[in-house]
Amino acid sequence: MTVRILIPALLAPCLLAACANETVIPAATDADRPDRPAQASAPRPPVTEFDGTYAGKFTLNPDRTRACPQAPMADRTLTVKQGRATLLMNPRTQHVLTGTVGEAGDLRVSDNLDRTIATSGTFTDGRFLGEHRNGLCSYAVIMTKRG
Repeated sequence: MTVRILIPALLAPCLLAACANETVIPAATDADRPDRPAQASAPRPPVTEFDGTYAGKFTLNPDRTRACPQAPMADRTLTVKQGRATLLMNPRTQHVLTGTVGEAGDLRVSDNLDRTIATSGTFTDGRFLGEHRNGLCSYAVIMTKRG
């Protein structure tokens, strides 16, 4: 027997054993058929109990390991409509962070391009309490509902 025949003959049982452990392809169901749409769950209604305008200041959280820019002096505005939130970070450049309010009143708004620029927190008793992060810098956020 030549090497060309001997090696495949020796490997054949291993290859067959590997195929024996293959999983079975599941049978098609009605949901897989393109002519019948799958049952979609109803979209969750937006959380609207926190809708309104909130305004307040950011305060730099001290950090001895790095130098961070000071917090903006003027109030910032957080607007919530139909559970969608927008936080106007810089009125001059119209820099806005966006996000969706969760069922428990939790919120995370972030920049569309740079996810390290984000504000997260919760709504409670007519206020929004949270933290704003810009890279490694952290700021406390306290906003009060205005309308």
